[in-house]
Amino acid sequence: MKKILYMTFASSLLLTASCVDLNQEPLSFITEEEYIEYPKDVASTAKGVTALYHDLWGGNYGFNTRLQRLSVSADDITYSPTKANNPLGLFESLTPSISGNDADFSNPWIFFYKVISSANKIIEGTPIPTTKPEEMQQVLGEAYFMRGLSYFYLVRLFGEVPLMLTKADIKEGVPRTSVAEIYDKAIIPSLTKAAEWLPSKSRSGFSSTPSQWAAKACLADAYITMAGWPLNKGQEYYGKAAVTAKDIILNSGLKLTEKYANLWMEDKKEEANEHLFALHHNAKQKTASNYGKSYYPADFFPNAGWSDYYANESFYLKYPDDDRKAHNFMVKWPVSKSKVVNYKESADGLPAISKYYNYNEGAPGKSAQANGITCIYRYADVLLMYAEASVRATNTIDPLARKSLEEVQSRAHSSLTKTTDPQSFINAVFDERGWEFFAEMKRWFDLVRLQKLSEVKPTEWEGSLFKANSHYYFPVPSQQILLTEWTNNAGY
Repeated sequence: MKKILYMTFASSLLLTASCVDLNQEPLSFITEEEYIEYPKDVASTAKGVTALYHDLWGGNYGFNTRLQRLSVSADDITYSPTKANNPLGLFESLTPSISGNDADFSNPWIFFYKVISSANKIIEGTPIPTTKPEEMQQVLGEAYFMRGLSYFYLVRLFGEVPLMLTKADIKEGVPRTSVAEIYDKAIIPSLTKAAEWLPSKSRSGFSSTPSQWAAKACLADAYITMAGWPLNKGQEYYGKAAVTAKDIILNSGLKLTEKYANLWMEDKKEEANEHLFALHHNAKQKTASNYGKSYYPADFFPNAGWSDYYANESFYLKYPDDDRKAHNFMVKWPVSKSKVVNYKESADGLPAISKYYNYNEGAPGKSAQANGITCIYRYADVLLMYAEASVRATNTIDPLARKSLEEVQSRAHSSLTKTTDPQSFINAVFDERGWEFFAEMKRWFDLVRLQKLSEVKPTEWEGSLFKANSHYYFPVPSQQILLTEWTNNAGY
């Protein structure tokens, strides 16, 4: 009998293959037996929910790697042009390949559905006590958040995907479900429930677990995405995004971290700061990030990097000369004991991404695996979502929209936007999102929902798979297609 991948990991909690020892059980790992014996109290439920964050991490070459590789399709980061047959070139040229890039599609598919399957078990199998129900609801809110977030990624990456919300949904022959239905039945209800049940302060006290504000940030993001491509729900949903973001701004008590660079300091990642939700990495505990050798140039001395990612030079040259630029880019580096080169003189001729260099495990460029966080939402997201959504909904720049944009610009010591023209203001917010979230795995999603890919990569767009097939989706993994006989997204 055919067994599709999501059925396999729905019935067993296998760790995704990686360079770590597969027998190593991280601190958050729980066994299949513990899932089957449905949690009966808050503590055991919390243990099960904590495992969801490990599921999303997905291994040394999981979320932190795959989302960045897919982001080479955008215009803020690029790849090493001197690596022969570099598969990242297929993303850069907007011609992704189901064979050449298959792991970049299959791995996210697996770990997102792994989170969904585990979250479903917790949600469906955990009774809420009649006395002090809030304690259990707060923990279950995390499971709803993780389910909604995972479906949100899946539907943006792959379009139509299987809808599974209960054990009964996990069966052979499950079809792909429309994008609209995934939003209506999985994403919005899950995030709404999470926002209702999660506490105002996260369980951990910092960004390793979500608060109600993280859930509302994700909900605002879902609404602003629904307003654009592919659903194109327009002003009504920009209005929903604005209302949700405004609630966070007015009622959360959150504020921007004083210095942009401090957001990416290892010794500050467990502070209650601007980060709302993030994956927290620890190389020694086998939950590493890939902020090490991947981000260092191949000719970096004394530890040559893998040069997996660079900054796009055009993006770098357009970037305003502010505090963020100084932190985000390395444009000179040593290539020997006695020689320092400018990036134009380097082996690859591209600026390096220095945003995550404080997360090194040991000396710069020494290790592939590193510490740090992978930020998924932070307060700057909320401010810029409100600035954009409110103006798109009303065609008016209200004082809070202007203040929200200026807060982000002021923190960076960048020039402030003073225009009174709504469209010019919207354009400024779009640019600001690019500068603020450089290399944070967000740019692709902005380009897609706003259909700006042809504007920022006009040459690549002309020969792209996306233009030829009138969509912006990556392929459903090849093994899924072989086992289910689904029709893949057009062009694959």
